[in-house]
Amino acid sequence: MPRLIAIKEAQQLDNPIYIDLRSPSEYEIGRVPGAVNIPLFTDEERAEVGTLYRQCGPELAKDRGLAIVSPRLHAMVNAIQTYASCKRPVIVYCWRGGMRSGSVATVLELMGITVYRLSGGYKAYRQYVLEQLSQFSLRPQIVVLCGSTGVGKTTLLQMLSKADEAVIDLEGLANHRGSAFGHVGLGKPSTAQNFDAMLLQELFRANVSPTLLVECESKRIGNVYLPEFLYQAMQHGKRILVSASLETRVERLIQEYLQVGAGSDQAIIASIQSLTKRLGAKHTQHLIEYYQLGKINEVVETLLIEYYDPLYGYEQPDSASYDFCVNADDLEQAASEIQRYIVSLGR
Repeated sequence: MPRLIAIKEAQQLDNPIYIDLRSPSEYEIGRVPGAVNIPLFTDEERAEVGTLYRQCGPELAKDRGLAIVSPRLHAMVNAIQTYASCKRPVIVYCWRGGMRSGSVATVLELMGITVYRLSGGYKAYRQYVLEQLSQFSLRPQIVVLCGSTGVGKTTLLQMLSKADEAVIDLEGLANHRGSAFGHVGLGKPSTAQNFDAMLLQELFRANVSPTLLVECESKRIGNVYLPEFLYQAMQHGKRILVSASLETRVERLIQEYLQVGAGSDQAIIASIQSLTKRLGAKHTQHLIEYYQLGKINEVVETLLIEYYDPLYGYEQPDSASYDFCVNADDLEQAASEIQRYIVSLGR
């Protein structure tokens, strides 16, 4: 009989593979990080079976579900077998650990494929994530990279991560840069469920390190929110002010937002239009016209001077508000200086 496994026990397994048997839309809304979606039903099929269950009872719904699944069961078993052959533990789950995961786990067991079945399904996992975040004890000294838009904070985090520093890229987890243009070129932002799950995973990894580097953020990033304990830790952490020349910032922002394929003209124009209330309709229209004429440098420079810098209002490098200041016109040199500062904090 397939073995039930609780989420806390599953977390102790060595690099397990999670198989999400729910419909594609359920999977998109929230999943175990890294889970593979091998759905029993499409979204439309799930709706059909659910309607039958409510209107005609469980027996007819089960019969229809079996008719839908039977033709594809062989392919599903083969797909899961491929993952099971990797010698990693395989855990299947559905919404509540009910019929979907139970049926598949039983078939797999009959085929000689050993899998675990997640007790309580995704619902139990989501509750686990919320409980862990509500009582998380953060051990590392938080080091926060502050600085104006375009100075290269995210790039520095990536460089420091490659240099084996503990880093959490909050904007990367949110798939949003946390500003009016934050979504441009990134696709769909993360849902709250996926952000929380990925954040918890990163926190577990970072919690064994003496320091943890993050970028300065507001409590909200796009559509998601930082847990209170992390936001407060960031407010009281060590603060590094990263600066760069206006010319450098403009160049970096153009590379990030306006390079070929990064973001559509429509998305960028819509983002400029969203600033109408702050910049005024006439000025916003002028920026759009400049953008359409290809005067990209002028548009970006104007947005920095008239919108972003007044909005965030970072102080000068000699301000007592910061524990360390670094110029990032040369990113490699800046990363090295930040590493030396981290060493000075004590390992």
